[in-house]
Amino acid sequence: MAKNYCLKYLNMQKKDNMRNLQILTDEACNFKFYEACGCEKVYETIVKNKEYGKLGNIPKSKAFIYEKKL
Repeated sequence: MAKNYCLKYLNMQKKDNMRNLQILTDEACNFKFYEACGCEKVYETIVKNKEYGKLGNIPKSKAFIYEKKL
């Protein structure tokens, strides 16, 4: 099922004449979806939550940049 969503997602990007897809996401999002689509993690870092204590209870999280050549 995930494979079908991946194909639909990537085909939408190709129809818009995109040649290179870059996605910024974090560990709270479904980054595994991008991995299933064949995107490669090209960067990983730690991001501090500047709103810690106000909006959420997570002081920091991992952030990723994924890339896929179309």
